[in-house]
Amino acid sequence: MPVQQRKVKGTPSHINVIYQAKQDGPAADTAAAETPWRRPAIILMPLCLLLLILVIVMAQRVYHLTKKSEEQLEILEIENIVLSETLQQLTTGKEDNCSMCEVGWDQWGNRCYFFATSVKTWHRGLKACTSMSASLVKIETKKELEFLQRETSKHFYPRQRDRYYSPFWTGLTYDNNIGNWTWADGSRFSFQLFQVSGAKGCVYIQKEKFYPQSCAKRDLYICEKLAKFGGP
Repeated sequence: MPVQQRKVKGTPSHINVIYQAKQDGPAADTAAAETPWRRPAIILMPLCLLLLILVIVMAQRVYHLTKKSEEQLEILEIENIVLSETLQQLTTGKEDNCSMCEVGWDQWGNRCYFFATSVKTWHRGLKACTSMSASLVKIETKKELEFLQRETSKHFYPRQRDRYYSPFWTGLTYDNNIGNWTWADGSRFSFQLFQVSGAKGCVYIQKEKFYPQSCAKRDLYICEKLAKFGGP
């Protein structure tokens, strides 16, 4: 009997110990398994946040540098435009103190142009230009053509309710001997510059266009000669 009492008294406490070990074992194992992963996560989170801040800061710096570069490029473009206009003024003689042409003549590039205010026949106009060491205008480039079209379009006067644009003789005339249009200096005309209809007479310019007519007609005329660069 004493031996049985020990077994009865000892059995519940032994069961409770085993039950409690089984109940606490998995939780303890889980906590022990999770602990090694929590520490790196806690360390990495601030690093990730720091990297994100650095990326934002660098993006802002790149944006500001790009914006600054665009502003500097715009300033350079404006300066180039100003320099180009200044150079054009110097080479075309638009400024009085830079012109190498005589009074009453307009300079464009390295040439001087005289827009007559009195009318003459084509041959008398050529003679008048020759007396001033010049010749009736000869158009050689598209730029020169545009310049003459622009300048002659400024010469007009009102007629009734419209404008009448003054015609100006050019140096272009039809040479019957060779059957082609030629300039006053004898060089041949290129139809790549502008078109002329017909095959006779002399050519005048009026409101940006060119027309042939009898050389005996009396019109204004344009003389042309080289500018005197380097002084008299």
